[in-house]
Amino acid sequence: MTKLSNSDISDYKFNNLTRVVLYVAFITIGFVLYAKSYIKLSTIVSALGITFIITGGVFAWMSGKEKKLYLSKYDLIFGVLAALCGLLMIINPGNIVSNLTFYYGLFMLVCGTQKLVVSTKLFKMKNNAALLTLVTAILIYILGILLIINPFGNMTYNELCGLFTIFYGVIQLANTVLLNNHEDEIIKKNK
Repeated sequence: MTKLSNSDISDYKFNNLTRVVLYVAFITIGFVLYAKSYIKLSTIVSALGITFIITGGVFAWMSGKEKKLYLSKYDLIFGVLAALCGLLMIINPGNIVSNLTFYYGLFMLVCGTQKLVVSTKLFKMKNNAALLTLVTAILIYILGILLIINPFGNMTYNELCGLFTIFYGVIQLANTVLLNNHEDEIIKKNK
C-alpha cells in the first residue's frame, strides 16, 4: 500500500463529510416527497433525476480524491452509471413516469454494487466495518429489487419514492457514520 500524505487524509475526511451532507439531503428530499402528495409526477422525476446526477457527480469527484485509500477506486464507474440513470429520467420524463420505480430501483442497484465493492475492500483490509458495509449493500439491493418489482400498488409514487429515498438516505448515512468511526483504522492500514 502507498503511504498516505496529510492531504490524502484530509481529502478522505472531507469526502466523508460530503457523504454525510449528501445522505442528509436524500432524507430531506424523501420527507418532502412523502409529505407533499400534490407534487406532480414529472416534478418528482426531474427532482430525482437531478439528485441522481448530483450523486453520480459526487461519486466521480471522490474517486479521484481518494485513490490511495483504494476504497473508492471504482466510484468513477458507479458515478457515471448513477448520473446516467438521472440523465435518462430528465431527458425523457414522459416514458420514465410509467417506469419510475424501475429506474429508481436500477439506481439503488448501482449504489448497492458500489457498497459491495467498498465492503470487499474493507474485508481485504480486515476492517471491523466490513460486515456492516456488506449488510448496507444487501439492504440497498433489497430496496432496489423492491422498487423494480413494485409490489406496492396502493401507494402513490410520491409516497413510494419518498419512503424509499428516506430509507436509502438513512441506510447510507448510518454506513457513512460507521465508516467515520473507523476512519483511524482505515487510514492506519494504508500508512
